[in-house]
Amino acid sequence: MSFSKRWACCAASLSCAPLVTLAAQQPDTTKPYTLPPTTVSVTRADRPLTQIPQSVQTIDRAQISRARPTWGLDEALANVPGVFVANRYNFSQDQRISIRGFGARSAFAVRGIKILVDGIPQTLPDGQGQLTNLELGEVDRIEVLRGSASALYGNASGGVISIWTKPHDVARVSEDARFMAGRFDQRSGRSWNKWQSTTSMRVGSGTALVTVSRLNYDGERDHSAADNRVLNARVQLPVGTRWSLALVTDVGDNPRADNPGSLTLAELNANRDTVPLLNRNRNAGKAVTQVQTGATLHGTMANGGEAAFTIFALTRDLTNPITTTYIDLGRVDYGARASVTLSHRLTAGFDFQRQRDDRKNFNYLNTPGDSAKPDTVRSLDQLEHVTEIGPFVQSALELSAHTTLTAGLRYDWVKFAVQDRLITTTPPNPDDSGDRLMRAFSGSLGLAVNPSRRATLYGNIGSSFETPTTTELANSATGAGGFNPDLKPQQAWNYEIGARASLSERVAFTLAVFQADVRDALVPYELAAPRFYYRNAGSTRHRGVELGADVTVVPAVSVHAVWTYADYRYRRYSFTTGTVVHTLDGRALPGIPQNWLNLMVRAQPAAFHGAWAEVQQTHSSGFFVSDTLTTRAAPWWATNVRVGWEGKVGSTRLGPFLGINNAFNHLYVSSVVINAARDRFYEPAPGRNVYVGLSVGAGR
Repeated sequence: MSFSKRWACCAASLSCAPLVTLAAQQPDTTKPYTLPPTTVSVTRADRPLTQIPQSVQTIDRAQISRARPTWGLDEALANVPGVFVANRYNFSQDQRISIRGFGARSAFAVRGIKILVDGIPQTLPDGQGQLTNLELGEVDRIEVLRGSASALYGNASGGVISIWTKPHDVARVSEDARFMAGRFDQRSGRSWNKWQSTTSMRVGSGTALVTVSRLNYDGERDHSAADNRVLNARVQLPVGTRWSLALVTDVGDNPRADNPGSLTLAELNANRDTVPLLNRNRNAGKAVTQVQTGATLHGTMANGGEAAFTIFALTRDLTNPITTTYIDLGRVDYGARASVTLSHRLTAGFDFQRQRDDRKNFNYLNTPGDSAKPDTVRSLDQLEHVTEIGPFVQSALELSAHTTLTAGLRYDWVKFAVQDRLITTTPPNPDDSGDRLMRAFSGSLGLAVNPSRRATLYGNIGSSFETPTTTELANSATGAGGFNPDLKPQQAWNYEIGARASLSERVAFTLAVFQADVRDALVPYELAAPRFYYRNAGSTRHRGVELGADVTVVPAVSVHAVWTYADYRYRRYSFTTGTVVHTLDGRALPGIPQNWLNLMVRAQPAAFHGAWAEVQQTHSSGFFVSDTLTTRAAPWWATNVRVGWEGKVGSTRLGPFLGINNAFNHLYVSSVVINAARDRFYEPAPGRNVYVGLSVGAGR
């Protein structure tokens, strides 16, 4: 049966199943094992979590930012099973985030995962995600949906990360500020500091929130400095008695993000803080300014239904010198989302998004010393457009008081078009203009059963659809312009069974067992660092077990544990390099540990009047760094320690804290460059990093 015909069968169930209501824009959420009042927005369905047949986890504000540096999402997502974040400690490349193996191929930015901030997509229609505008210090909660979500969100939805900034319902002006500063032990001259200010206020009958932050980061490695600046604004206004308007503007300005590059094993052993000479001489890194704005109109209707309409737009200006070429990119992206729920039973909607990239590449002059100055002669000059249209429907049928059947269906139409503006006769450079159309049906079907009010058992089947990004399509190993005509989208069938339960007031757990069968998996490979190209593997299989548990040992001491077992392998994959044929059937996918463990112990004795302490232990097993080599990254572990006090002095809220990352100064590799050229696989983590900080708040 063909991919689309399978979902035609599933679609028949929608005609007889009442549809799930639309998710509220900012619902009340807590941890996923909590009892029926809990709801989550990441499923696009405002229903009790006990009735949702998918793996969903909510991370609260304390887990996100309490006494943490708030450099990146790895700090918060370590608490979520099934999620692996490889921190490169390289702000020009971003962190490599994967959910059940989807997104692991990313050479930079985020792939395979849909990311939203306050309901505004941070993922482009080609499937590439950017977090330039994100300030973790203002985030109230993060909802993570693990597994196939293409029936909900379309392209590049092997999982979803939905980020919500903190609410700002205030009677008057409220101010919260954080100041942090730290130093790397291995390099006494290297330090970092960050400050953040968040102001909430009344605006007429509505409210507003403004956040400003700046991170100055030297980095332990040479040529790894960064300067990140963020300005975010939120306004909420009532419109009549049933409607509200939410306005969002986010500005991210990163004038400096150096790229220290990856190392060979010999370089790693000789000096893990070094940088390849070419990265330094050509000033590898990026400078980027991104502005995003959006508006959401949300309301309830007289018949009990709901409606939400969102429009958004983004501009991004990027200069990105890498060692092989100088990249100049101008991007414009805009779109709309709409959904309508009738009588709490029928929900239908659509997503529309259009991306315009003005891409120019320049060669270097290759003057003595490998000057960073680019040549004025273009090696690539093209205008790229991506348009995505995705209508969807959802349904939920309560078969009994304890059993709920859910289904979803979506059609995605994604068109890539390129206009080649570099056409010459000397040397011959033909017109490589053209277009690619990629489309697919995606669906999901799930069952949730509640044997008691404290437990949910569930199972689901779903499909996912992921196109190559414009960068991946434009990087052709032949050097031609246009889009790679041989690169296809990857598609997958996903299967899962799971349970979540609260056994008592002191013990709660989540458990999931899953499998994903992926066809035409997108695989990166490198010919000349750091220029990546892509091809399709015949098929891969992702199998795993995810376990999360919360235990209150005594009233003042709690333990949170997360363990992921991942068995991700090629089922059918072969390719030729020169005269050598590589057959990789049965080989483990590189870049992802088979075992990942995160353990958090927190103590806050009442006798200490607001003082607290927590210890975090993280462990990763070793893994392959390449499709073909036996080379592996070594297993590693790291220990983080945080202590602090929270209380009031008069009317002022104070929270001094001290943190030690990698407290035992364990030297390890936190990320690798998969299939890197010239064996430059390794991206080392810093040694011990000690920092102090202070949170201050006033008003409410």
